[in-house]
Amino acid sequence: MTKTACKRIMSLLGIATMVMPMGVLAATPAEERQAAMEARRTERATAMEEKKAEMQDKRQELFCTRFAETAAKIGENVLERRGNVKDRIENRAGRLDDSRDSRDAKLGDKRSDTDQKRSEMYAKLEGKADTDAKKEAVKDFKSTVEKAVDTRQATVDSAIEAFRTGVDSALAGRKSEMESAVNSFDASVKSAVAKAKSDCDAGTAPETVRTNFRSAMEAARTALKNDRANADKVKTQVQALAETRRATIKKAMDDFKATMDTAKAELKKAFGEK
Repeated sequence: MTKTACKRIMSLLGIATMVMPMGVLAATPAEERQAAMEARRTERATAMEEKKAEMQDKRQELFCTRFAETAAKIGENVLERRGNVKDRIENRAGRLDDSRDSRDAKLGDKRSDTDQKRSEMYAKLEGKADTDAKKEAVKDFKSTVEKAVDTRQATVDSAIEAFRTGVDSALAGRKSEMESAVNSFDASVKSAVAKAKSDCDAGTAPETVRTNFRSAMEAARTALKNDRANADKVKTQVQALAETRRATIKKAMDDFKATMDTAKAELKKAFGEK
């Protein structure tokens, strides 16, 4: 066979090979094993992702369930706090009324005793008055003392009434501020709970829901603390009112003593005593 004929045969074989379908070429055993391994890895990865998603759903459901229980307890605590505040305010008002009644009773008894003692004093003076001049002096002394007593009692009563009115006003303001503070806290808690429930239902990560809820609750507690601190300023107001009452009563007592000293001096002079 000539060289030219050989070249033509080889050329024809090359063309035949190029036009043969790719499927005719069979995969090797190694390639088949590699493909099987890749398929198994893909299946395992898919199964793991599905398991992970299932576990995440269960954790989310469990968290939401527990959070709902926690939210219910928080709501109960808020209602209990509101009731406690109301009870404390009412109990304080009741104790205040009882204290005032007791003070009024003691003051009334003391005034009755002093009235009796003055009556006895006037009787003794009238018994010693053996002249018309002395009798007139006793009469003037009695009139001066009774007027001074009336003035002193009126001033004391007015000071007490002003003090109590001021205290009532301060306590009413504190009651209003405390109720407002509790209402604001209640609203903040409800808002935080509602937001957490909404985020939970939307599938937000439990850690994020928990962190945001805790931050909101801490802010609500801080606001309540600040509001209570502002409401507690009533103590300073009451102290100022008490000081005003004390100063007013002291002046009334001093004025009464000065009037009594002058009246006694005039009476002694009329009786010829030093």
